[in-house]
Amino acid sequence: MYLRFAYEGDVHETLATIPLAVRRKLDLAGLKLSLQGWTALSRAERLAVCHLPVDSGPDLDVYREALRGFAERAGHPVVPLEGGQVDPSSWGPDRRPAAVAARVSEQDWARLSDEARYALAKLSDPRRGPEKLGLALAELGF
Repeated sequence: MYLRFAYEGDVHETLATIPLAVRRKLDLAGLKLSLQGWTALSRAERLAVCHLPVDSGPDLDVYREALRGFAERAGHPVVPLEGGQVDPSSWGPDRRPAAVAARVSEQDWARLSDEARYALAKLSDPRRGPEKLGLALAELGF
């Protein structure tokens, strides 16, 4: 299972766009998949990309191999992220973004799952609209 935010609407049913949980997995794998590449994957492949674990080095290796195979078959190969894998410590238990600090204590931040911290860290980026951050915080009970 992966973290599904209700504010994302029917994205988890239609898989028409890349869910935030998959973006985290792509960052951890150091890969980029375009929206066109995502939609070229079969529904079964998109579901697999959503559900495959990325909790260890071997999990990431399998994830990369599966995603590369799916994307190449669909004619939209993945490309490496500029700068490689994103360091998961950037949303780690000790890296609470300023935009969430007013609503989430240090202790609560540390108790959140890796997926939840990633989502809040991404949504706290000032280039994004604050409404999604507010919705995600509310869904997490803040």
